[in-house]
Amino acid sequence: MTQPSPTESPVDHATPVGFAFRPPSQTWEPIRCGDGPQSFVWAWFKPATAPQGVIVRLPDDVSQVPGLTLRAVLHLTGVDPTWLAMWQVQGMSFPGMGGVNPLLDQPLPPPVAGADPNIAIFVAAPQPNFAPMAMPMMPQMSASNQPVTAQTTELLERLDVEWAAAMDVEKDLDRLRKMLVDMMSRLKSLNRDLNPDERLYSSREDKQDWLDARRFLRDSDNRLRAAVKEFDIGDPSSAGHKRHFEGMYSQFVQPRLPFDGMEQALNGFEFYRKLLTTLHGKMNSVYLAAQSNAERRAQMVLARIANKVREAGNKKTALGVALDG
Repeated sequence: MTQPSPTESPVDHATPVGFAFRPPSQTWEPIRCGDGPQSFVWAWFKPATAPQGVIVRLPDDVSQVPGLTLRAVLHLTGVDPTWLAMWQVQGMSFPGMGGVNPLLDQPLPPPVAGADPNIAIFVAAPQPNFAPMAMPMMPQMSASNQPVTAQTTELLERLDVEWAAAMDVEKDLDRLRKMLVDMMSRLKSLNRDLNPDERLYSSREDKQDWLDARRFLRDSDNRLRAAVKEFDIGDPSSAGHKRHFEGMYSQFVQPRLPFDGMEQALNGFEFYRKLLTTLHGKMNSVYLAAQSNAERRAQMVLARIANKVREAGNKKTALGVALDG
């Protein structure tokens, strides 16, 4: 993503567009959040690195947006707080907690020199609340003699959009699975005993920090494995319905042919997309938590211990040179 350009006029989102209906951004979008001429934030919706999220950047002069909270940012970007999976600011991750995390109402910290200025917001759609039946009743795939009206055209367009969105999420799920497997491999290589030099030159605090880090590595690995298993097994009922949807899409939706039960079909398409989106949010949250709470934590502790080992080695070398002299 390129740096924000101040040439665009900020968009006033007093009534924000729902996040689910926003297309991916092609560039940074300025969003007004106050009355001042510079009172706006920059947003990049659904970037390739977080197709179910939004990246937000505060202006360098935060006095233009005093007291701005993440909850206010969620409103500006059309994200329901109950959909918030987690957010990252200055390298730290915080859980959404269904929109009740008290940090949502705290003023956002100003950008710090040398730190990532972006605020990454990751969205997980809520679990659909249907009747005990696994999926809504599917209509019979029979063509009708319905005339092509504005209403049927709109329904067919919405069906097409829902199916395309579901396929985009499904494609990204494959990418996410590979990322989870790669992360599991990295965590496994990090989860080791300290070597003799590391044990010798590390303090008691270092050793305790490493024990804690290894605990996070194990917990994160278990969560990653569970997420991969959930992806691989999937919902047996949804697999059958996907074939039904594919047939309906190719037979009626793609050629834009009205058919009986289009509104019911739209409910089914929406349900399937939400299933995929919910799984995507779970997998993304597990990956980010493993990256922040396990991988980075372990790397920081090992780097600190490695620095002490190097310092001890340099002292030995300097002492040897002095003795030889």
